[in-house]
Amino acid sequence: MKEKFNVAFIAIAILCFSPFNGKAQTSYKNQLLQWYKTYNDSTHGANIDEAFKFLEQNKRTHPKEIIVGIIDSGIDTLSTDLKNALWTNPKEKLDGKDNDKNGYIDDIHGWNFLGTKDKSFNMISAGTEEFRQFKRLYPKYKNLTRETATDKAEFDFYEKMKKKAGIESYIKFYQYNILKLNAIQKMDSILRKASNINRDTLTIKALMSLPIKEKEWESSTEMILADLLQSDKDELWKELAINKEKELATIKRRIDSIERDPDKRLLMGDNLGDASDRFYGNSILQIEGYDHGTFIAGVIAGQGIINKDYKGVYPEAKLMILRSSPNGDEYDKDIASAIRYAVENGAKVINMSLGKYTSPNPQMVNDAIAYAAKKDVMIVQAAGNNSKNIDATDYFPTGKNKKGILYPNFIRVGSTDRKGKICRFSNYGKNTVQIYAPGEDIISVMPGNEYAASQGTSISAPIVCGIAAMLRAYFPKLKAAQIVDIIEKSGYSTNNPAENNIKCINALTAVKLAMTYKK
Repeated sequence: MKEKFNVAFIAIAILCFSPFNGKAQTSYKNQLLQWYKTYNDSTHGANIDEAFKFLEQNKRTHPKEIIVGIIDSGIDTLSTDLKNALWTNPKEKLDGKDNDKNGYIDDIHGWNFLGTKDKSFNMISAGTEEFRQFKRLYPKYKNLTRETATDKAEFDFYEKMKKKAGIESYIKFYQYNILKLNAIQKMDSILRKASNINRDTLTIKALMSLPIKEKEWESSTEMILADLLQSDKDELWKELAINKEKELATIKRRIDSIERDPDKRLLMGDNLGDASDRFYGNSILQIEGYDHGTFIAGVIAGQGIINKDYKGVYPEAKLMILRSSPNGDEYDKDIASAIRYAVENGAKVINMSLGKYTSPNPQMVNDAIAYAAKKDVMIVQAAGNNSKNIDATDYFPTGKNKKGILYPNFIRVGSTDRKGKICRFSNYGKNTVQIYAPGEDIISVMPGNEYAASQGTSISAPIVCGIAAMLRAYFPKLKAAQIVDIIEKSGYSTNNPAENNIKCINALTAVKLAMTYKK
């Protein structure tokens, strides 16, 4: 999930505000003013400003250009603060042809893996992976029990997905509404037979005082008593009956759509189970829902043109935009395809502010991460915003090989507050979250040339990503795995046993270690 704003969009809690102009906003601005770039006794940021001062003092003035891949929801390509930071494919022209023969037409600034080739449809929302897996298996198992199912393991998975997706309770709600409508119909039948009752003018108040002693009437009235008590007493009985019939029809349509309506992701035309079938999608990057990706891009390389106070961590980075994460959980295939595109088109660091708890094809993504490792590309992933210990639960992508060992080019990031403590929302894990970074009250650019403050591990990851890009630019001989090692070793410890003595990123000590690192 775009761990993105869960996110979930993982959800990212955005405190949206327009460009600062009022007194109250000026005060708030001064309070937030890029605190995450500093470090002192009271504010435990990432020490980014001092890192750049140290580089300048040591005459490190000719960094190599670094391309950063952002796997997210797209971007505002017209943003004043971002358009100069966009990577531009040097061999591609906007002419409807695949000029560089890389398999993607008009991929000027990146690629959209969530759109059809003819650009007629671009996926915005995808729901949870749990719901998608339930939906896939529903036609097969909807009328079966575990005893009658041939594949017990798959049936158990189906039941697990049904529970996690919240469908089980909705189906029970549907069944309960069927019983209520049956009760209403029985009562209506009795009323129609009664010669002394005018059903067409009967109100709920009058109905509840009718002296009908039939058992079927009493049991049916008891079934819908809550509805009767909650209704306007002047409402007509016939209107209540009609409305309940409509409500049930709506619920039934939703249940039926589980089987009837296909997953819109299938419109892309590729084989979701084939990692090699990755030349699908289109070149449109600015699509509804791109606020998350725009914010992330600003954290990494915002130019500060509108407001110099809000430059990104490393404005010199060139941003390659890979639209692969819709509102809801991302598809494994799209993340794997985006990683491979980024690797093959020159990215040296990839940011993934996304993650989920169910993955139908985790190996496909891990194979792509392994490919990135082979090609010396670093991957930064957000840890998630559910306050969970992800040592004790699955969180995807895992970034691990088949032996359960983390790939050396992969780093997962949790969030800390100004005091260097783990944010209340952040996932954590002694063995699964390698580094922590500031994750609250971070200001960045939003669509329409506005700024906003936000929080989440979605924001912490691009801070680490920006620092990694800076290290790769100033120390180009260091490999991706070495940059990961430097970031981990140079982080400052909180010395808090209750938080497993977590390591928080420190850009200054990372630069110093990079200068003396034994290659």
